[in-house]
Amino acid sequence: MADPASLPRVASTNLCADLMLVQIADPAQIVSLSYQSRDPRVSSIVEVARAYPENRGGVEDLLYLKPDIALVYTGWNGRGHAELLAGRGIEILPLPYPATWSDALKTTREIAARIGRVEAGEIRIAEAKQRMRELRARIRPYRALYLRPSGGTAGSGTYVDDLLRLLGLRNVAAEQGLSGWGRFPLERLVTSPPDLFLLGYFDRVRPGVASAYGRHPLLRSMLERTPAVRVSGTLWGCGGLELVGAAERIVAQIEALPTGSGPIAVGQP
Repeated sequence: MADPASLPRVASTNLCADLMLVQIADPAQIVSLSYQSRDPRVSSIVEVARAYPENRGGVEDLLYLKPDIALVYTGWNGRGHAELLAGRGIEILPLPYPATWSDALKTTREIAARIGRVEAGEIRIAEAKQRMRELRARIRPYRALYLRPSGGTAGSGTYVDDLLRLLGLRNVAAEQGLSGWGRFPLERLVTSPPDLFLLGYFDRVRPGVASAYGRHPLLRSMLERTPAVRVSGTLWGCGGLELVGAAERIVAQIEALPTGSGPIAVGQP
């Protein structure tokens, strides 16, 4: 293992980068995490995050913190200042948004190498792959449908679809020909009802058009007779290695589903 004092000092500027960094970095090399990491509504690492200064992801923050490397998301609005930051010795390292589980593993390996933590990265990857393999045999191949209050779902080519397939579940949205992040029409619930609902962000349903789908009588009626698991957005909103924890909670709750049960919360208090 490298001496922590010799490792590059790293700051992350958004929640997904925070989640990546705390899993593979040596704690001593973390300069700062984003302010989102301390928000319990979206973050699963609130307690860990309190040990580090927070930042708002701005160029001024980075100039003040002076990290060697700044992890940013691909669309970071400070990209136009990358040359200025490079002149101050700050390397900007964008994190791509993963489409698949393989993408998550690949990004983990690449970031670990860039921050001097190759061995730690390989250990995390090996652990994650083993845990995911062990989950597949524990549940039967339900036809599962992931839904958000807006009616949003995840078709083929998304990390949610990849995760469902890794667990041996059948993704109803993908079977219906949907690809990417889209909307599952209400009428298809009638013609292609799932065996199981995976409900994301339903703990945040609010009055208004954006969440009207989640309050629709048809869906509410189906939820009364179809098993459902509520998936906290803090568990899988970024599609990184934290997906393993989400998968483990989903599988455990599916195993506990009694016949004819209503929604069971996963990752909620």
